[in-house]
Amino acid sequence: MDWNNIKEHQRFKDKKELDLHVRSFLYKRKAALSEGTLKVLTFIWRHAVKFPGVAFPKRATIIKGTGLSESTVVRALRSLVNENLIEKVTTKKPNGRQGGNLLVFLQQPDLFLPSDDTPRDTLPDTPQKTATPQQDNPQAAKSTPETEKKQGESSISKVVPFDATFLPSFIPSSFIETSQPFVGAEQVLPAWRTVQSAFKQWKLQQPIEHYLDKINETFRQAVFAYKKGMVRTELLRYFYGGLMEVFKQMVRKEGFESGKGLIFYDWLGSMHS
Repeated sequence: MDWNNIKEHQRFKDKKELDLHVRSFLYKRKAALSEGTLKVLTFIWRHAVKFPGVAFPKRATIIKGTGLSESTVVRALRSLVNENLIEKVTTKKPNGRQGGNLLVFLQQPDLFLPSDDTPRDTLPDTPQKTATPQQDNPQAAKSTPETEKKQGESSISKVVPFDATFLPSFIPSSFIETSQPFVGAEQVLPAWRTVQSAFKQWKLQQPIEHYLDKINETFRQAVFAYKKGMVRTELLRYFYGGLMEVFKQMVRKEGFESGKGLIFYDWLGSMHS
């Protein structure tokens, strides 16, 4: 395989940048992905290190490495493409024949991770830590930046509880009001990301806000089924499946209302005349 060709498709400067984008994607969309899709994602992620963001394992290699069936691997790759996390690029050999496929990770827009809320720079008046711990305080010797961060987060959470006022402004207020009582404020954003992901799969005529009544109704139905023990998967994954069905029905409805479906209907009627 031509290494220069691989480098042309590389979207990330190093593994750290790649990990940031994949982790951001998982924070938003993990609940909506199947177990098989997550296994395939993990596998190709690990194989996208030499050229950060570009993996080129054969399908048989993925099947062997994940222990999944060929059909499951194919569905998983298709799902990751539809989610705009990866794209499949077909290469050509020097003789012009088709070469192997590249699995190229894509940069994710609107990166979001819980750690993004931490300040980027240290304030100038922050007291400097001493080089050696105080001998009269045994706990000081055990203190690390990681433990200090956890202690800081704990004290913040006690003083200012996380609620809907901290959520991004692009989430519709009606969806926040519908979802927060059941999943808590921290899960409202992943729930809305689930809505956005499902919406992108269908070519609907109106913006997403136009369908909020249906979206909120679907969420309530998903919660009802989940609380009644009728759901074997995670709530957001089940919610995603419900949204896909609702949006599919809306596409059909809009087709009929625009007149596109009437031709199909009259054709069926004529078959019985």
